[in-house]
Amino acid sequence: MTQRPNSLAKVIGPGILFAGSAVGVSHLVQSTRAGAMYGMALVVFIIAAFVAKYPSFLFAPRYSAATGRSVLASYRQQGWFAMGFYGLSTIVSMFIGAAANLLVTSGLLMAVFEIDTSPVGVAAIISAIGMSLLVAGHYHWLDIVMRVLMVFLTLATIAATLMALPMIDWAVSGVWWPSEFDLATILFLAALVGWMPTPSDVSVWQSQWTVAKIRDTGYQPHLNEANLDFHVGYLSTLLLAFCFVILGTAVMHSSGNGFEASPAAFAAQVIGLYEQALGKWSGSVVGVAAIAVMFSTLLAIFDGYPRGFANFLLLLQGREEVVDEDAVLAKRRHRYYWGAMLVMVLGALIILAFFQGKFKSFVDFGATAAFLGAPLFAILNHRAMFSVEVGFEAKPGRVLYCWSLAGIVSLAGFALLYIYFAFIR
Repeated sequence: MTQRPNSLAKVIGPGILFAGSAVGVSHLVQSTRAGAMYGMALVVFIIAAFVAKYPSFLFAPRYSAATGRSVLASYRQQGWFAMGFYGLSTIVSMFIGAAANLLVTSGLLMAVFEIDTSPVGVAAIISAIGMSLLVAGHYHWLDIVMRVLMVFLTLATIAATLMALPMIDWAVSGVWWPSEFDLATILFLAALVGWMPTPSDVSVWQSQWTVAKIRDTGYQPHLNEANLDFHVGYLSTLLLAFCFVILGTAVMHSSGNGFEASPAAFAAQVIGLYEQALGKWSGSVVGVAAIAVMFSTLLAIFDGYPRGFANFLLLLQGREEVVDEDAVLAKRRHRYYWGAMLVMVLGALIILAFFQGKFKSFVDFGATAAFLGAPLFAILNHRAMFSVEVGFEAKPGRVLYCWSLAGIVSLAGFALLYIYFAFIR
């Protein structure tokens, strides 16, 4: 392997894929809803989610950069409980995550191009296109497409946000704390934090994308390079979360308008946020950009869940995805990968056929499940990063060690409080 990259292109990749997978329902839907319903009052909880989950998301790709192995290999070494939790979490979340993002993407497509048909049919066509692209390009195309689309939507969203700031009535929307913590607020907070910046199992995808990036480029990143890639993706998702809260606050909170229940009508409202901030001309441009980024999110989901499940099956057999895998192992992994992808897409389409009329409730359920699982992922990733297979020079310092423990305690405490208020009180 080469010792130095010729450009950042050999290093930057998994972090952008992380941002692409994050800037989907969690941002376009949940962050915008937070602004529309509560103004700026929930920003502090978004920041808290980013801070608490930071070590967990950092450790997974850092583990792979240090060892050349997926963090799932560490889960296997930590015991059957860790593997069982990951397997169960993947089975539950892969169908909900794929279905929710397919629904939003379908809604955007129907709103922008004024398509009057069933969202399930549109979702099926989108799924077929996404799977075809992954068949043709695998990780390499995923990496390239995501960079272009993320830059485009980021610039458009920042521009819209700057234009929207003067529209905010700070006397009405500028409160930085909820006026009351009733049950509805607590339930929404759990759903907001659960997918903010993205579900915690995406940290496993980051780890696997790091392994795939090393195999694709033939370059083993240094520790500071892996950190740079991660922070590019992580901080961009935080910036975009703020932007969507501001857009929701500026356009909807002061007016008291709520979001529509159907995905197409909701998508039209999101596009309207840009039109009101940038002008009527921006609707179609931003609509296409949002479709493109949601589609890239779907590509990340279509790759991430099947890749994780394929490696999960390999680990159950005593094998794993590595940088220098042999042809027999690669063939078996690909077979599991495509099988898992097909099952995931079919399951998501079946869910959409039954639950498309309960869009917001459906999204909140998936996000809340991710919220409750976040502390366990944080524990597993902490144990992986500080395990014996990670060299001393790659281990985080004392500050990150304590930060990780504090994040675990915070996430566990939030989860217990939610259980108390939602089911016991």
